[in-house]
Amino acid sequence: MNFFESKSNKYFLATALLSLVFITFIFYVLLNINNEKKLISKLENSLVITKNLLEEEKRYALSLSILLAEDKELIKAYSNDERLKVFNIVNKKINTLKKLQNTLFEVQVHTKELNTYIRSWDFSIKDIPLSSFRQGLVKVKEDKKPLVSIELGKRLNIKAISPIIDNNNFIGSIEVIIGFEHIEKELKQKAYELCILLDDKYLNIATSLKNNQKLDGFTLVNQKETLHSHKFSLKELKDYGYFTNKELGFSYFTYYSLKKEKLGYFIISSKNSSKLQLNENYENIYTKQESKVFIQ
Repeated sequence: MNFFESKSNKYFLATALLSLVFITFIFYVLLNINNEKKLISKLENSLVITKNLLEEEKRYALSLSILLAEDKELIKAYSNDERLKVFNIVNKKINTLKKLQNTLFEVQVHTKELNTYIRSWDFSIKDIPLSSFRQGLVKVKEDKKPLVSIELGKRLNIKAISPIIDNNNFIGSIEVIIGFEHIEKELKQKAYELCILLDDKYLNIATSLKNNQKLDGFTLVNQKETLHSHKFSLKELKDYGYFTNKELGFSYFTYYSLKKEKLGYFIISSKNSSKLQLNENYENIYTKQESKVFIQ
C-alpha cells in the first residue's frame, strides 16, 4: 500500500505541513520582533551618545570661558583698553590649547554695552551691537553668571559666555565658540552620521547659512549629504523619535533657544541592515515651576 494513499498518512502530512508553515511564520515574527528591538536599541543608543557628547562639549566650552574670564593678564589688558594685546593673548592661548589638546575653538570679547570688542579670527571687527539678537549675552549681563548653550548668531554653534567682573561690576564678557566637528568625528567612529538642521525662519539671524542646502523648511547647518541622498519628509517630526527608510535608520531630537523656541533638529543616521520600517515620534513634556519652563 502506497504511503500517500492512506487517509491517515495524508492527514498526517497535511498536519505536518501546516505545522511547519505555522512554525516558520512564528519564527519569522519572532525574528522581526528581535530585529526591531535591536534596531530601536541602536537608534536610542545613538540619541544618548549624541546628547552626552553635546553636553561634554558644552562643559568644556564653559570651563574655557571661565578660565579666560579670570585670566589676570587678559583682564588687565582689557581694562586698559589694549585691543591688540587682548587679541594676541587670546590667540596665544588658543594656539597653546590647540597643540596640547588638538582643540578648535574661537573667542569673542564683548564690551559692557554688549558690543564686539575683539574676535580671535578677525582683529578688524569691533563695535558691532549684539544685544538685539544674542540672548545669551543679555542674560549673562543681567545675572552676572556664566552660561553655555547652542545659540544663534551669524552661525549656529556652542557658545559659552562668562562675565568679566571688577569689584562686583559687570565690565564685559568673554565668549568661547565651539562648532560641532568633534561631535561629528566621535559619532563617525561609532558608524553614525550627524546632520544638524535649522528652521529657515531663523536665517535672518544665521546669515552665514543662507546658501546651505534646504529641506522641508529647514537648512542643513553642517552640509551633509545623507538627508538628500535618502529622501524623507521632516513635516511629521515632533520633538524626538526615530524613523527609517530601506537604507538607513534615523534618530532625532529638538534643540531650543534660551527662550525655549524650537530652533531645529539633531538627526543621527546609521545603517538599517534589517530593512525594517519604523516611524515613532514623541512630544516633550513641558512643566512650569515659578517663572521657569522645564522640558523633559
